[in-house]
Amino acid sequence: MSQRNGCPGPAGAYERTQVGPHITRYLTTGHYFSLLNGGNAVNFLHGASVGPFIFLVQAGIVAASAVLAGGGLCPGMHETGPADRAAIAATRLDYFNQ
Repeated sequence: MSQRNGCPGPAGAYERTQVGPHITRYLTTGHYFSLLNGGNAVNFLHGASVGPFIFLVQAGIVAASAVLAGGGLCPGMHETGPADRAAIAATRLDYFNQ
């Protein structure tokens, strides 16, 4: 079952097909991509809630972004360093244990 949708970009550029529960494929000439849960976080598909622990994830993203913005990284996989992870954890513990 396909239908045109209002995706960003040229009007009608993508054809949308529901390929399974919670999986939508967007197709145009030469390529396609799939979204799970309408493009929202998959781990919240069944109504989970976000608790304060999400701040650890967000802090990790900010720390990793700062490293990326600093440049000088070789191509490949990288991790947030142990000093940054320890500082994030200590800050969280200090804040939530007050």
